[in-house]
Amino acid sequence: MRYAFERAVDLTHELANGMPIYPGDPTPLFERYATIEKNGVNLTKLILGSHTGTHTDAPIHFIEGGKPIDELPANSFIGEAVVLDLSKTKSLGSGILDTDLLAFDSQIVQDDIVLLYTGSSDRWGDPRTNTNYTYCTKEAADYFVSKKVRAVGIDFLSIEKFKASEPIVHKTLLKNGIYIIESLSAALKQFSGQRILLISLPIKLLNGDGAPSRSIAVPIEA
Repeated sequence: MRYAFERAVDLTHELANGMPIYPGDPTPLFERYATIEKNGVNLTKLILGSHTGTHTDAPIHFIEGGKPIDELPANSFIGEAVVLDLSKTKSLGSGILDTDLLAFDSQIVQDDIVLLYTGSSDRWGDPRTNTNYTYCTKEAADYFVSKKVRAVGIDFLSIEKFKASEPIVHKTLLKNGIYIIESLSAALKQFSGQRILLISLPIKLLNGDGAPSRSIAVPIEA
């Protein structure tokens, strides 16, 4: 087995003014603070929420006393991942059930990072999708806990149904030490049905409930 680092693919959304955000989150602002012409150096001022763009949720995001992002070991964010394609079986805006995941049961092993391509990412930038995307249900979260996976990633703003009355998916995963990667890009689609090496490193924000991440897929060759 060989990791094809020369064919690595970025699964991260660019941080930019006007980018999609979860409704109600802080509006990001990126502005040139200094320029070479005026100051001898280019420097950008960043204002953004901790869950802007492609990002990782730490347990403290929803769990009282849970670990913050800076206390999660670095090796938590590097590991083999399996990419599941739910786009053909789940319509936009529907919930992923445990029964949907059972079709992939033999592909998921303990300590895997499970990445869900739902097709919602193909509509990135369409404001209508910001409140109507494919998400996980409590049953799906329980399934991931039973499989003892390391992390679950999804290709849109949240793993949870928009404005869910109770953030049960987040709480179920995070209280069991399963961290969450959200807003992976549509580049994930090309790895559907495959195993990859995922390198997804969040910013080391002190006591952070989450942080933007650079998520990279590295193909695996036999």
